[in-house]
Formats: sequence, structure tokens, C-alpha cells
Amino acid sequence: MVTLLIDNSGSMRGRPISIAAICADVLARTLERCQVKVEILGFTTRAWKGGQAREAWLAAGRPAGPGRLNDLRHIVYKRADAPWRRTRDNLGLMMKEGLLKENIDGEALEWAHRRLLARREARKVLMVISDGAPVDDSTLSVNPANYLEKHLRDVIAMVEKRKAVELTAIGIGHDVTRYYDRAVTITDVDQLAGAMTEQLASLFDNDPRKRARVLGMNRVA
Repeated sequence: MVTLLIDNSGSMRGRPISIAAICADVLARTLERCQVKVEILGFTTRAWKGGQAREAWLAAGRPAGPGRLNDLRHIVYKRADAPWRRTRDNLGLMMKEGLLKENIDGEALEWAHRRLLARREARKVLMVISDGAPVDDSTLSVNPANYLEKHLRDVIAMVEKRKAVELTAIGIGHDVTRYYDRAVTITDVDQLAGAMTEQLASLFDNDPRKRARVLGMNRVA
């Protein structure tokens, strides 16, 4: 089974999110024909610069070290057991005006990982597509500057240590290789389709030497 976890932050607006949706659509259709289950997820926040969490913190008198001060929005565009033909229209929702806001990657990765752990498939792959480091202005304004980034690193370490899920990432103009062991960074969103295909091909390749060679090239890239 393959889960695609797509950054739905404001910086993805326009061409990046359109291409991400198209690539997810094509990949889901292709893998379904190969009897591979595919789940497509997105993550953002419900508001800019804080939501109900921030309001509750203000009402409590602004206690120190409040943690996350925005409300998460995690979206299931396609469930693993749903046929591609019944869910493909959902991907158009990524272009919905006002949807794309902040990105809190660590909790989104935890969420996607939990969903995969509940599955019975023998092999599970989680591919993250992102164009930037975790950012939520409301949270970072009153917590340490590395608060969200540290949490993301901790979650990645947990996922990679458990080894129940094979984790890979693609960064669009953002160096994700500093977070993930298996990752590639592309400079242009037009390279996304090729990067997704190459990453999955390397994971599914039966020749470990060839797989290692592809992953090594990705890290250099």
C-alpha cells in the first residue's frame, strides 16, 4: 500500500498544487491497475495566524509554552479501499479557494502513519510531498523558533526506527534530505511526476544494489 501525504500550505498555491493533484491522480490510477492500494491525504490548518486553540490560550491568560496554537485540517482525498474512479473528483478540492494555509508537518505525518499501521498490507509506503519547513506563525511566535521543526524530526525518527512503514519524501524547492533518510529535492514542480515515479520504482525494485544506487543518486540530486 502507498500513502501520498501532500502539503496543502499556502505556498503551494497555483501551479504546484495543481501539478501535485494531477500527479497523485495519475499515480493512483496506475498503481490501482497494479493491485497496489493508494491513499491520498492532505494537510493544512483551519485558519491563518491561529484559530480556536489560540483563542483558548488568550482566554487562559497567555500561559507560557502553550504548544500548537492553530487548528489542524487533515483531509482524506482518497481512502485506500475506495476505487480511483469514484474519488478522482475529490482531488480538485486541492484548488479550492481559501483551503491552503499553514503547514504543521509533524502531526500530519503522525496521522498518516497511524492510518497505515491500521492496514493489513504486508508492505506499506508513505511518500511526503512538501515545499517548505513546518510553519505556523501563531505557534512559532510564542514557542522556540525550532518548535515545529524539532517535532517533525522526532516523528520522522520514530517512523524510521519502527520500520513498519517505508518513509520517503520529495521536496519542491526545499531540501527535505536534511529531515528524511530517503528523500529527493527537486528545483521545479514540473519534475514532480518523474521524482514520484523514480522514488516508488526504487522502493519496489527487487535488486537491492540497483535500489541503493537510485537512492544514492537522489541524495546527491
